[in-house]
Amino acid sequence: MQPKVLVTGAAGFIGSHLVDALTADGIAVRSFIKVGDDVSNLSESESEVVNGDLRDIESLKRAMEGIETVYHLAAISRYDLNVPEDEYRTVNVEGTSNVLTCAEEAGVKCVLFTATIEAVGLSEKGDPLTENSPPCPRNIYGVTKQDAEDLVTSYRSPGGMKTVVVRPPMTYGPREMILCSRLFKVIQRGIYPLVGSGEALTEFCYVKNQVQGIRLAAEKGKSGEVYFISDEKSYMIKDVVRAIAKELGVKVITPHLPVPLALVIGFTFEILSKIFRFYPFVIPQTGRPPFSRKTVKWTSESKLYCDISKARGELSYNPGYSMEDGIRETVAWYKSQGHMK
Repeated sequence: MQPKVLVTGAAGFIGSHLVDALTADGIAVRSFIKVGDDVSNLSESESEVVNGDLRDIESLKRAMEGIETVYHLAAISRYDLNVPEDEYRTVNVEGTSNVLTCAEEAGVKCVLFTATIEAVGLSEKGDPLTENSPPCPRNIYGVTKQDAEDLVTSYRSPGGMKTVVVRPPMTYGPREMILCSRLFKVIQRGIYPLVGSGEALTEFCYVKNQVQGIRLAAEKGKSGEVYFISDEKSYMIKDVVRAIAKELGVKVITPHLPVPLALVIGFTFEILSKIFRFYPFVIPQTGRPPFSRKTVKWTSESKLYCDISKARGELSYNPGYSMEDGIRETVAWYKSQGHMK
């Protein structure tokens, strides 16, 4: 069977889960991987792996041959990486433009682009973010993903190619290691400070729900439209902590830090992370501190959560995994891989 689906960024966290879901349903997948990337997430994959780069037009043209749908996930995918700003732009924006151009030339029927909640930024008034919320990205990652999103939504295909955007929020699950260090391992030690009341709403989306939404958006989404994909509801931070503690079988103490004190602690971590370049002062995957003044901002106020009504209505999206289900599978994987006891 010839590949009909291309996944860029296939070796990444969400990308590899998407590849698994597609191949499990008998769909032929071609995985587009940058040379030098860690491909361990695809070690048991049945997809065809090809090497290339979003900045290399010829490699994209080869990868697009025979493809009907492109799931474009490849990107510099966090703001907390030590990467020059112009590289964010060449990969995230120009790379997306290259994907659209090559897909059009290859006769692809649909390009699904994964943006991010960071393309919108914090809610101005504390209301849930929607697809119509005015964009106000907080960092270069969000800015370049918003610019790429604009390219996709405004694209007018001479051949009728559909272009759709999804915005994932914070997503967790097996293979995701940043939250393992920043959240799960901290809770396992039995103490997790909460900023303020701990009742700020946030998104905590299980990766299999995210993959379900991505696939539905490619299948049912309207061209030029944007969809937030997340769990069935937004969660209070304290409830996420308690659910993880319950699955780990630990009693967790959650002292409440006043916001001014939390800001001081965040600033202190920022300073110490420049001196002590190891955990717990630095998250290995990001090179940044696990707690900072930016952490205080989104954990103390309900400003980074979204409404998935549009996805429910237009895509018939109905997340199949509860938070408890997702945490259970995630903890089991961490333990099976030796990341947690």
